[in-house]
Amino acid sequence: MNWDSLQTEILGELGCMPWRQVWPTASLPPDPFVVAQLAAATGITAEVLLASGIVLPDAERLRDAAVKRALWPQLRRLRARQ
Repeated sequence: MNWDSLQTEILGELGCMPWRQVWPTASLPPDPFVVAQLAAATGITAEVLLASGIVLPDAERLRDAAVKRALWPQLRRLRARQ
């Protein structure tokens, strides 16, 4: 929802702050080694993988089975589009 200036002022007087939705983003750029390995395993180029918008985990998080289960369906869909 967008707040106009009057609504924002009234909320401020009431001690309330309007909510702003913030989407999580990757804080660090992906590891080039991880990108290269995932691209090779998927059969696409690293540039296509980076341009896809998929948030890539670091090498340490890739050891977690839940992370792999979440990542591989996205990579398979990306490969199917190529």
